[in-house]
Amino acid sequence: MEFEGDLKTLENLLKSAGRILMKYYQRDDLRIQQKKDDSLVTEADLASEKAIIEALSTHYPDDKIYAEESGLSSSSRQVGSYIWIIDPLDGTTNFSNNYPFFCISVARGVFTEAGSIEIILGGVYDPVRDECFLSERGEGAWCNGKPIKVRDNRPPEEGFIVTGFSYHKGPELEKDIKRFLNVAEKCQSIRRDGAAALDLAYVGMGIYDGYWEFGLRPWDIAAGSLIVTEAGGYVYDPDQGANSFNPESEGILCGNKTMSEYLRSKM
Repeated sequence: MEFEGDLKTLENLLKSAGRILMKYYQRDDLRIQQKKDDSLVTEADLASEKAIIEALSTHYPDDKIYAEESGLSSSSRQVGSYIWIIDPLDGTTNFSNNYPFFCISVARGVFTEAGSIEIILGGVYDPVRDECFLSERGEGAWCNGKPIKVRDNRPPEEGFIVTGFSYHKGPELEKDIKRFLNVAEKCQSIRRDGAAALDLAYVGMGIYDGYWEFGLRPWDIAAGSLIVTEAGGYVYDPDQGANSFNPESEGILCGNKTMSEYLRSKM
């Protein structure tokens, strides 16, 4: 499928940022800093984010921007106005350690009457494998132009799922481990890949049956949550009830119907 309009712009933007990341990948002189929350930021994150923001500011000068490293351009939530939510390098720790599992995540949302954000476009790009996941609300989800869908339902005992632990310490880490054990009792296999947006894209592609993680931020999950939904999956805030998810949730639980229901019962 050849994309047009906003989807084409998003595809071009993601691939351009991907080329920037690959210029820094596996460099011995990569500059790395530790942030207050113990996560990492590199010069690659900053270069990618700068290029994305410059492109969006050119194409969508009236839209707000919420980026991991630069923050929020405006706190105004005018109904019907648009906002871009950006993770210029999801999986920075992987990237810094030459582990080839990272991506760029960019989503466009619109403010609703309730003041929440409804994601209408989502894109995740893996520059290592040259896989570009795109989604548009009500239109579907694709990988490199081909439609994707979540894995068909199967028993949890056959489940192949993914999770993540954030930079939690102490009681929060203990909660993460307890949830892991609750799920691992039954599921066939669990992975921890370290890049939430790409994990979500893999759920949408039908590789994983499901995914959950706590302690996330909007840029981690905004684009990927739409990819899963448009690929036929179910997405929830694990701390809330059904149909509760919004991109500003601090956690996510998703998958096909069977796995999402199983995961909800274990949280």
